[in-house]
Amino acid sequence: MEENQENKDEQVNESAQSENVQNEVTEQNSENVQNEVNEQNTSSVDDKTVNLNYTAEDLKNETKQTVDKIKETIKTADLKKDSNAAKGFFSSFFKNPLETIKKCASDSKSNFLRVAIVILLVWLVALFVSQAFSITNRYLFGTYGSFSYFFKNLFHNIFDVIKELIAPIISIAVLSGLAYGFNKKKDKSFLTVASTIVIAHIPVVIASIVNLLVLFGTEISKITSHFSSFCNVLYVVLLYFAIKHLSGESENKSYFWKFALIMGIFYAVKFVFSYLGIYL
Repeated sequence: MEENQENKDEQVNESAQSENVQNEVTEQNSENVQNEVNEQNTSSVDDKTVNLNYTAEDLKNETKQTVDKIKETIKTADLKKDSNAAKGFFSSFFKNPLETIKKCASDSKSNFLRVAIVILLVWLVALFVSQAFSITNRYLFGTYGSFSYFFKNLFHNIFDVIKELIAPIISIAVLSGLAYGFNKKKDKSFLTVASTIVIAHIPVVIASIVNLLVLFGTEISKITSHFSSFCNVLYVVLLYFAIKHLSGESENKSYFWKFALIMGIFYAVKFVFSYLGIYL
């Protein structure tokens, strides 16, 4: 009986020791796992910080390169050579606009930058002439127009002209920024993106030029307004394919909603700027 009791006591002691060892191992394993998780989290945070810093530095460098490239392009401008290049470009554009947009989007050397600058300048000149005529007609030759009335509202008039001219620039900058931001690969420079977006605006630029016919009679506006609506439809089609080629999307199904999101954000920005009297 005593031997059986001793055996039982020994078994209890061994079981207790085994349980203690098991608890120690479990605690050690838990501690090790927790340490590994903490290390991984710290590493992940560090990686995210590095990525954020890299992205900010990338954006800074991209902005600097964009400004330098534009300055260099303006300094080295050759009027005769650029005019011939522009003629060839517009010839190919009107023959096959979608293929031309595709070439612009795949350009890696900013070959279309000069053409884009010319298009933007023509657009701004057309808007300036149209706005200047509208202001002059209203404040000088209108029913209550006079030189005193014109000069009294001079600051307001100048401010209206400035808002009219910066609207296209803001519009292109916002669309280019969205197209560049939604491009995951970032294999296109911002200049390539901006140049392609400007070229997609060619129908809108043509509409702005045609609107100058109003200078010869206000009745013509009945025709020019409908022509502008028609050009806006063409512009949206070109913009659709421009952003598609820039983003490298091959599937229309997935790209359609990306384009819808980009345009949704753009119209939200457009709505905000309308409160400032700037209509994109």
